[in-house]
Amino acid sequence: MTATDFAAFPTGNFCNADARVKALAPAIKPLIPGKRIAGRARTVRIAPGQNAAIHRAVHHAEPGDILVVDGGASDRFGPFGDLLADAAMARGIVGAVFDCTIRDSTDIAALGFQVFSRGFHPEATAKTEPGEIDIPVIVGGARVVPGDILVGDDDGVIVIPQAIASDVLAKVPEVAAREEAIRNRIRAGESTFEIFELGP
Repeated sequence: MTATDFAAFPTGNFCNADARVKALAPAIKPLIPGKRIAGRARTVRIAPGQNAAIHRAVHHAEPGDILVVDGGASDRFGPFGDLLADAAMARGIVGAVFDCTIRDSTDIAALGFQVFSRGFHPEATAKTEPGEIDIPVIVGGARVVPGDILVGDDDGVIVIPQAIASDVLAKVPEVAAREEAIRNRIRAGESTFEIFELGP
């Protein structure tokens, strides 16, 4: 089971596969449309206006990680910019999810590094508070534990607890196949009302 396996399916398929899969708040949106990411959570908690913990997490990250930052849902400051995006890519981090704003959005997009965030804000940050890394966090209303699987696409970001990741992944092809069968029936002339047997 690798992150690539999870990246093969859209977030909606995972939500249909298992009710234990949780979606982050829709205010957390992708920087690069059409770019899906999947990987293991490398978690961070920062106070608004601080980013030392992000630097520390990037330093300790492993290839295939997704940086997941609890920024207190702040709509101020830019604790992550193009230099950190460069550093993250050098460590093999596949993307990042921020429950706050970021900055240098145009330059980060040009790098091809996918970030999900609450938007953009240019205000500078400090490194005077250590923050925390590799701890459970709440991001976009969902609990994320280090090692959980995240998948993000144009519809949003989902969290799959590590303990059930294999089970959920095994169910997703069935969901995709079922949807394809329904699509074929629609194209053959049936309505969704008939297919789902919703009444007379």
